[in-house]
Amino acid sequence: MEKRRLPPGMTPRLLSRDQAAAYCGISAPHFDETVAKEVPALPLGRRNLWDRKLLDRWLDARSGITESLRPVDDWLEDLGGD
Repeated sequence: MEKRRLPPGMTPRLLSRDQAAAYCGISAPHFDETVAKEVPALPLGRRNLWDRKLLDRWLDARSGITESLRPVDDWLEDLGGD
């Protein structure tokens, strides 16, 4: 059976444990100890795969790129609204 391949430069949406660890720039054991405890895997058959978009959100939150979710009223208060 021929393996299907993505076009060059295209990252798959779902990643294996080793791919997800490499995507995050860490070793697979370190991925298990940190990221995998907070970012759930998607079980597909006998495989667990990680969604690249969820990994991006987790990394963004850890790096301070995105603010944690707050109620709309908090945002309005910051803007001086009622």
